[in-house]
Amino acid sequence: MKKTVITLLITLLSIVFINESSGQSHLKEIKYSQNDFEKNKVSEEVYQLRWHKNIWLPNTKDTLPYFVDDRNYKGIVNYGVTFRNKDYTGFQFLESTSMCFLKIKITKCSYSPKDSIINIEGFVTGHLNDQLKNGKIQNNIELFIGKKTDTLNSYYFGNACYNNIIDKKFVEAKLNNHEIDEFTVLDKFPAFYIKNYSYFSTNPKGPHPFKISGKVNKNTLFVIGSRAHYSEIFDLGSMVYYLNKNRENNQTKKQEEPNCRILMIKNRLVSDIEKEKSQKQEINYYSYTEMAENYILAKQYAKAKEQYYLLYQKYPSQLFARDIHNAIRCAVQSRDFKTAFWWGEKFAYKGAPLPYFNSKIFNGLRKNPQWKNFSIKYDSIYKLSQNKLNLKLKEEINDLVKEDQADYGLTSRKDPKILYETTERVTGKLIDLLKKDGYPSEEKIGCYFIRDTILKTDPDFYVLIKHALQQSPKNLTVLNELLAKNISTLEFDRKRSYIDVGPANSCFHIYKGNLYNSKACGRNDLMVRKVMFKFNNPYTFLMEFGNFIVSEYNAENPKEWDDYYEKNFVFILKLTDDWKSFEK
Repeated sequence: MKKTVITLLITLLSIVFINESSGQSHLKEIKYSQNDFEKNKVSEEVYQLRWHKNIWLPNTKDTLPYFVDDRNYKGIVNYGVTFRNKDYTGFQFLESTSMCFLKIKITKCSYSPKDSIINIEGFVTGHLNDQLKNGKIQNNIELFIGKKTDTLNSYYFGNACYNNIIDKKFVEAKLNNHEIDEFTVLDKFPAFYIKNYSYFSTNPKGPHPFKISGKVNKNTLFVIGSRAHYSEIFDLGSMVYYLNKNRENNQTKKQEEPNCRILMIKNRLVSDIEKEKSQKQEINYYSYTEMAENYILAKQYAKAKEQYYLLYQKYPSQLFARDIHNAIRCAVQSRDFKTAFWWGEKFAYKGAPLPYFNSKIFNGLRKNPQWKNFSIKYDSIYKLSQNKLNLKLKEEINDLVKEDQADYGLTSRKDPKILYETTERVTGKLIDLLKKDGYPSEEKIGCYFIRDTILKTDPDFYVLIKHALQQSPKNLTVLNELLAKNISTLEFDRKRSYIDVGPANSCFHIYKGNLYNSKACGRNDLMVRKVMFKFNNPYTFLMEFGNFIVSEYNAENPKEWDDYYEKNFVFILKLTDDWKSFEK
């Protein structure tokens, strides 16, 4: 009996000892590596930090850190916000945005099951401040350990105008024709905030070492964020409590990301630009003209001629005069006079006078035996087209141009306030005219020519539209809606007009005879070739030469412009040495 009791006692002591040993082992610190963190990374390239420390907020008492998913942000102008200088001088708001990538390196991490405390050490790289040689922006990297709470975050006008970009004393901002201020809400985005968190803030300039500790439960996140940077988010609850996930070997090697990703260029979302590129693959009117012009660039006139004929088959009654102008020349250069005469008849319907064919390129056409019959038939078609023109509409649109130029003329330019009032008044009359008679298309009022032989692709009345866009009168929205319909019906060739071309949104500038490409636009070799072609175009083809302007030389302060182009543009090539006469 005694022996049995002793045996049981030894057995019980052994069980207690084993349990205690097991418990001690369970309470040992657990180490985690960089790989463990990577396996538990969540919501990549989604959120950015908005906090009272790094951005303007309307409620100064709200000190919670918000992580906002603003991937659907449209851009200030695209929300319908309009700007105007209160002194009526020109004002243009241009917004370009980008998001940068943070890279997190974990050097040491331990978790204590006894008190559920995790200690994380490491450093952060890739911050924008480190990329700026003389950066003065105080934009620390903020680290948090805590539980998230989902919410919606309002995006205020003041957020976009952070650092007082817009001075309300001088600039009026409106939305839906109502004046707005920094408290105006433009949009709302999904977000989350962290409450009762552990916190660490790095130095504003690199390197950015960190050391942070915090309590972990199944819902705890480790979040690293900074303004204009994608937040790095790690699910600590999953890493600590679901150990099997850490044992999974499902990591795929990510491609190396650039330091930053451009999201918007001068009010245009990069995603929209990419959509336009994909839409170009869809066959439309400009697909044919673009292909034809590319063949012209390559001096493959027969192939260009074929493209214009395909264009005619698809849009027989909607061709713009400039494309007929090119088609005739392609036929002539291909020695296909029969087709040249056929295209010539189409031009008569556009109101082109017979002297148009006095240009040197048509010497061979005029010597052709068919010229006499062609000229007789052409004259008949021309007279018929003239009888169908809406001369009253043409007269009224020309009167509006005169009214506009009476105040905008170089020798009689009025002060900015009068110019604004003039544009608002003339725009109202233009809207009434468009509603009454429709758009003054080539079919309705004919084409414009210089000395009968030179087709004017941008009619004088385009200046009315350009001034409306520059001045942003109250009725601009109505005008844009009407013009959008005319674009869709191929009455208004806005795509290839000069209306939207200006210094702020031009990718190519010609300065001192040199061609420069804006760094914000990226390289476009095809457009470079087209700009070069414009200055070496003996057969006067009409091409879509891209969005370029000629900058005048500032003799009073040449260094200012020289420095501007060196900083913001890339030199492409020299177009001419005689740039002083070229700019006249």
